[in-house]
Amino acid sequence: MRPSIPLLLSCLVNLFLLSACRKDVDNPQPDGQHGTVTTLRLVLTDSSALPALRDTFVFDDPDGAGGQQPIRWDTLRLRSERTYRAQILLTNQLANPPQDLHPLIKAQGTQHLVVFGADTSLVRIQITDRDQLNLPLGLESLWHSGNRLGTGTLSINLRHIAFGKNLNSGANSGHSDVLVHFPLAIQP
Repeated sequence: MRPSIPLLLSCLVNLFLLSACRKDVDNPQPDGQHGTVTTLRLVLTDSSALPALRDTFVFDDPDGAGGQQPIRWDTLRLRSERTYRAQILLTNQLANPPQDLHPLIKAQGTQHLVVFGADTSLVRIQITDRDQLNLPLGLESLWHSGNRLGTGTLSINLRHIAFGKNLNSGANSGHSDVLVHFPLAIQP
């Protein structure tokens, strides 16, 4: 049996198209990637207190993922039934001098998304900042602690979505630039 010419041509065209697309997947175009995130600072401001209370919680792993253990990994201690304004600040301590990544990640907002994970009976989080496409970014947010006291874990996951995020982007989009599971305690 001889294969027909149209079938053979169709196979060759498909093979050519697959090989043409493969390069972009293996070697993505430069997307202005930033350095390693070694330090995550979470600044929480409780404006219901007079004067307003501001606390900074830190995850600090100066040598980056792997290697030595983090030198600081705070427990988030929040008061019940409060609203906090939150800001995430990121640093690359492996750079010389250390690099403040916040402005760069904000400028590359269409390629980044902060994904939060927490027990919603302890805290609910609402992203308040937007990227240039008016999609959520997550470097700024509002946190609402409930009336339930208790402990749990709150994860902060900065996702890098090299080819751009969309309305469906989430915890499985792109890759993680930094993922921190903070211990969480809601207190009276």
